[in-house]
Amino acid sequence: MSENEHENENEEKAGKNILDLLKADYSEIVSQKDVYIPIVGWEKSGLAIRYRLPESGKELDAIQRRVNQQYDKKERYDRGFFTAVDTMIRLCEGLYVKHPEDPSVWVELDPKETGRPLDLGDGEELSPILGWNGAPASARDVVKRLFGNNEMAILAHSEKLQRWMMDTNADLSTELWQVTFE
Repeated sequence: MSENEHENENEEKAGKNILDLLKADYSEIVSQKDVYIPIVGWEKSGLAIRYRLPESGKELDAIQRRVNQQYDKKERYDRGFFTAVDTMIRLCEGLYVKHPEDPSVWVELDPKETGRPLDLGDGEELSPILGWNGAPASARDVVKRLFGNNEMAILAHSEKLQRWMMDTNADLSTELWQVTFE
């Protein structure tokens, strides 16, 4: 085999390898439809929220417009905060806990065995389970209670959700300040 033929063969192999890598990357990107993001402070039970991807950017835009109608332009913090909270509520697919014997497995928080996990809109059912005094008035109140009324923890959780929506392969075990960008 001549040197030129050998180079062509290596180029062909490299081309196939990169094509395989591209196909694998694409397959991984489109296969990610949901994510479990643990809630800070609930490490013993492994309580997490399962989220889905938005159907389109229009779904997120509708959340933003609704919040903008509720708060004056001068209330920038409230607008941003409640947009984050309402996005969490809208994309929530349910509450889950880690399986006690296999922490790599998520189990629906479904105490009445209805076949549907409790979600952020189920404040009345969550209240006795989590030991809250009185049921939260709204899904926003459920989010606040789940995070111990710590707005910074809510925003950090929302940031992880946003990072996942931008890159479904993102490492969510790190906080933003721990992420290195190359």
